[in-house]
Amino acid sequence: MLRRISCILILIFISSCAQVTSLNLKKHQFGQIPTKIIWIQVAGLNEEHLALLKYSKQSAQNNTSFEDFLCIGKAWDYNLFKIRPQAYSSFHGQLTGKKNIKNSCEDYKLDPIWKYLIGQGYKAGVFEGEMTNNNSLISAKKCSEVGTKFLKGMTLWKMNKRLNKKYSLFHVNESADYKESKIYYDKSCLAGECYSTFSQNATKVFEQFTRKSGNYVYIVRDFSFLNSLNKNNLKQMRSSLIELDKTVSYFQRVASLRNDMLVLLTTAENRNIEFPRAFYFCFFK
Repeated sequence: MLRRISCILILIFISSCAQVTSLNLKKHQFGQIPTKIIWIQVAGLNEEHLALLKYSKQSAQNNTSFEDFLCIGKAWDYNLFKIRPQAYSSFHGQLTGKKNIKNSCEDYKLDPIWKYLIGQGYKAGVFEGEMTNNNSLISAKKCSEVGTKFLKGMTLWKMNKRLNKKYSLFHVNESADYKESKIYYDKSCLAGECYSTFSQNATKVFEQFTRKSGNYVYIVRDFSFLNSLNKNNLKQMRSSLIELDKTVSYFQRVASLRNDMLVLLTTAENRNIEFPRAFYFCFFK
């Protein structure tokens, strides 16, 4: 009899754990396959950098968007050929789920995540902030058929000056019906300097892209923070983080209205900042 009661109690305990719907006192539905995926890739960022963002708030009680994530995790940033690969290679490995990234046209023979999702009825789009062509997915074009096949099926938006008129244009204040397998350049960047901000573009493009979409994956790629790190420009670092914070906050608000959306942020090639030391003075009498 006691054994039977013990078994019943164990089953009740297991079933109650399996139905936990919160983490850190925040509601969340676990074990559900997301039908809407927002994936933000930020080059150069690590958790220590968020102090720059936190201290720019008017009050310490005001949370940043990063503090509203349910959890944070770390993984070794290496592949089969380099211990410390560049951000583009790391992001390529994340998109394909492979470690054998060689920085050659062979990399584009690997199927990215959108290839699998498109086959399941998802729409796919990638939005890129200002970056060099070497860091952009458009670099796949130099690999002719292999690169074209890699980009096929998804829509790509870029915040750069258009160098070839064969590519279409977009603008945050204009409504558009974006086509798959096409590349769009920001109209506000035609003169070289972009007048629309990163957060404006990333969110407005998303709204139009998903307007008639059921299931989708929307990937946002940002190299501006890494560029400011390389220049050791503290003002630009903070500016990039503020734009990123606005973008993440927007997607978190959208996700809070539904339980079938996943917001994911990953980084690569993160660098440390040499913060000034804090000095303490003690006076004795």
